[in-house]
Amino acid sequence: MTQRYMTSWQSRVTLLVILSSLSVYAEQSRAQQPQRREVVQKLYREVVKRHPMGVPEGPARTAIWPLLSKRLIKAFETRVACDRDWVRQHPDANVPPYILKPPGFYEVGLFSGGDEAGYINGAVAGTARAQTDGSYLVYVELWSYLDGGLLSLRTDKAYRWRVAARVISENGHFVVDDILFLKGELDNDKSVYVSKMITAGCRGTHAIPH
Repeated sequence: MTQRYMTSWQSRVTLLVILSSLSVYAEQSRAQQPQRREVVQKLYREVVKRHPMGVPEGPARTAIWPLLSKRLIKAFETRVACDRDWVRQHPDANVPPYILKPPGFYEVGLFSGGDEAGYINGAVAGTARAQTDGSYLVYVELWSYLDGGLLSLRTDKAYRWRVAARVISENGHFVVDDILFLKGELDNDKSVYVSKMITAGCRGTHAIPH
């Protein structure tokens, strides 16, 4: 009888410990929610301010790099090295009549979209959703006049769409590890991560010959 009572008591204590741990984890997760959104908002504040097209350079790079994960930075730098290799393979590319065109993403906003969608006028980080690998997707509403910043082309119509920023914890703080262009937004026929998209035409740091 005593053994059965002890076993029941131990089971209740174990259950209480588990429930307490889950409560602490949930509380920590709620407390970290604003931090995940904040790093994404900081990133898009810089994107709206600096309008980087392709891999960020100069002041844009200086401002944006601290907000990105080591993996995403490496993906961007690998793309830059691949483009440089393409230029080495095509020394006449910068000679008129410019028949050859570099395969890079110089006309793509890697944080927002291609063509006119690369120039955004505003962004708001919203809901964060936990993923099975421990990362979070923070959904971001973007808007733009799609005028490339040219006031002469501006109308009163603002276009709105969403992307998702993948956020992870790295060295004790949250960073953006990738950008997901969502299926159905801006006529995208499928969802694609930027880190995967920018590998097109490259084998590591080397451009694939055509």
